Amino acid sequence: MQPELGNGLSQAGPHDLAETSLFESVSRVEHDLNDLIGALALLGVKRCSQCRQFFRSAEPGALFDYGLLVCYKCIPDWWSSFSRRLGATERERTEGKLASWLRKYHHAEVVKETPGKVPDTSNVEFQMTAKCLECSGSGKLMEGERCRFCSGAGTVRIVVPK
Repeated sequence: MQPELGNGLSQAGPHDLAETSLFESVSRVEHDLNDLIGALALLGVKRCSQCRQFFRSAEPGALFDYGLLVCYKCIPDWWSSFSRRLGATERERTEGKLASWLRKYHHAEVVKETPGKVPDTSNVEFQMTAKCLECSGSGKLMEGERCRFCSGAGTVRIVVPK
């Protein structure tokens, strides 16, 4: 009779487990789980760094990639805490990437702010403020006139409707 093929790590029987230390058993299980997660990645399944749920990578709008992966459901809480810890340059780069991802995959819109008017947030799932890409945050266009995209503020409001 030939021995079964396997990775050699999960072959311990009940008697063998009694002889091994708890640390070795936990270490073996952890290694097996890491192998399983690696195998899922090869199959195109990726994990959110926040909630630890798995998502198919064939769905590009499911996970935002900023070096780590964050699922759409986790974006509001993640962004509010993550953006505070970033320097200005890194925050602007990440918010630009996030704003673009939200517009492309989640129907986010750039909402023009009207001075003195309180924005309606009743039909908003998520919103953020980002540097205006048209004027690079200066509020002015090349001719020196006020930017028509951000009304001279240098920032725009990105809104994902419910």
